Amino acid sequence: MAIDSVNKLTILAPLNIKDKILAKLYELQVLHVTDAFSKEYEENIKRIEVKTVKSEENLNKLNVIRSTFELFVKRKKDLFESFFLLPLQVRQPEFNNVLTTFDIDTLFIECKHINDEYHSLAEAISGIESELHKLSIFLGLPYSIEKLKIMERVEANIVLVSHTRLDELTNDHEASEILTWQVIRPTNKKTRLLIFYLKKERNEAAKLLEKYDIDKIALPDISGDVKEKIDSLKKELADLTYKQKQLKRRGLELSKHYNEVEIMLSYWENERDRARAEGNFVSSNRVLVVSGYVRKRDKDRLEEMLNKHFPEITSIYEDPNPEENVPVSITLNRFFKPVQLLINMFGLPNYFGFDPTPFLTLGFLLFFGICFGDVVYGTMLMGFSYYIMYKYKNYEGIRNFFKLFFYAGISTAIIGAMTGGWAGDIYDAKYLGENNLLLRLRNSLMIIDPLARPIIALVFAIGLGIINQFYGISLRMYGELRKGRVGNAIFDGVLWLIFLPGIIIITIPIFAKVPGGIFNAGLYMVIGSAIGLVLTQGRNEKSWIGKIVIGFVSMYGILGTYGCTSFVSDILSYSRLLALGLTTSIIAMSINIIADIVKPINIIGIGAFILVLILGHTFNFLVCIISSFVHPARLIFLEFFGRFYQGAAIKFQPYGFSSKRIQVINLD
Repeated sequence: MAIDSVNKLTILAPLNIKDKILAKLYELQVLHVTDAFSKEYEENIKRIEVKTVKSEENLNKLNVIRSTFELFVKRKKDLFESFFLLPLQVRQPEFNNVLTTFDIDTLFIECKHINDEYHSLAEAISGIESELHKLSIFLGLPYSIEKLKIMERVEANIVLVSHTRLDELTNDHEASEILTWQVIRPTNKKTRLLIFYLKKERNEAAKLLEKYDIDKIALPDISGDVKEKIDSLKKELADLTYKQKQLKRRGLELSKHYNEVEIMLSYWENERDRARAEGNFVSSNRVLVVSGYVRKRDKDRLEEMLNKHFPEITSIYEDPNPEENVPVSITLNRFFKPVQLLINMFGLPNYFGFDPTPFLTLGFLLFFGICFGDVVYGTMLMGFSYYIMYKYKNYEGIRNFFKLFFYAGISTAIIGAMTGGWAGDIYDAKYLGENNLLLRLRNSLMIIDPLARPIIALVFAIGLGIINQFYGISLRMYGELRKGRVGNAIFDGVLWLIFLPGIIIITIPIFAKVPGGIFNAGLYMVIGSAIGLVLTQGRNEKSWIGKIVIGFVSMYGILGTYGCTSFVSDILSYSRLLALGLTTSIIAMSINIIADIVKPINIIGIGAFILVLILGHTFNFLVCIISSFVHPARLIFLEFFGRFYQGAAIKFQPYGFSSKRIQVINLD
């Protein structure tokens, strides 16, 4: 249950067995590849020449095939699958069969033809529909468009005018002398007119059109009757639509190969990535050099394979040094595995550090429970999480994700019982009657009611923050001691664990009485540790003045490993735990009040009461669960990790087949 120990590995092999040894290493999947090239030897070695052209070509073809399928088939996803990527599960024999029998080129040629033709038809159909829409305006004209355009002395236009402005135009005798018009087709908002005027009076006509907000519609360039043109276009549209349906039918038939395409995509993506990884290997005229890292637990398997198949090679194992960016692999037991989600979100620990997962688990679950604390909500969360875990039991990532929420549900129910939260106050006599079973159970389990005693609850939340911050400083000491840095553990850990409690002790008299002996002890703690901090926090500075200045500044919190202001702001952040917990309870209680209001409504009252409870508490559950996850995660990532942890390591990625698209199930 820790960061896996690794060895740095260099393999020297005859160049003529390159393909064989790389194939075996890929199959074994134990080597994390690193760059073997060194400028020191660049005159004698060169990178292995790799080609990704075939992979890229096949990936392009497969993407065209898949995009063609997606034109006609919208793969149905439930709400859950919209948020989580579920890889296609494939048995090993099926996977092997697809690799050997699937014909990419034949399917690509047909799909590309369908894709191109379908889009071409869609463009043509869109053009015809647009043309039909434009021509529909000119239906009902008493004259052909062609005749309207060839008049010598008269100009004709189709226009749109509002009903109000048309009335005004009709009553304008001056306009009637210049314009004449015929109503073609009135609509709800505007009337369509065929309007005439003499070409020599074009300017006067234009002013009138502008005066009455009349919109001109350009006459289309067509010959013959408008209706005949529209009928012709409709026939052409029907033909194109039929062709498009035929293409769609064929596309639907081909889409049965969707799973095979996903398998081939995953295969060729891996082949591309495999070639890129092999580009890190180098060779001389006769020798192949492979470098990387291997986990110590896999070392025996690797050696067994190399000795069996390649006795002529040389393998060199070294311990990594702190200057290297060593890839990190973490092995956790079944209990802690789900909590690794938080580490993955923040960043993996440095190889020479330690895995903080076991150290943050209790804190995260406790914080979550305080924010969401309600027995009913906790039970709902456990039930939902267990259902998802069971339904998707073959998907490790999803199973672990909801296992973390199952743990959180347990914490929520426990904290809810301790604080008296049962769907808010559903236990109240006005909802379930006097002395009901739920009320008696609530009273027997409750330790403190945060709504009744908020100050005590706030002190508890801040006290929890103080403890957690001291815990983080202790983990910093642990990390330094693991590296053999005893001085750093004392200067950046012990001194702060004396100084900060001392500060707390000497500030307590502001709020409450403190025995003189305790106050004096706190004062001595502050003075003694402050001297130590001033002398040590700037220890990396060259001059004594710099050391002292940095020492003083560090106690404030601007520089150094911690500080008073940082400590105060950190512990105040924990007060939000109480705020979120109270929010969950208050909203739940409000929902109960609303439900109680509709309860007396005639015969439907009880049904309405139950419906409001279900919908309201479901809404509160969904809304509050987000903040109950986000804020504890923030406390872990910023306030807690800020004391001791930096996540910047790269993940150990074995050289071998890996895909997010598919999950190959090995029957062995």
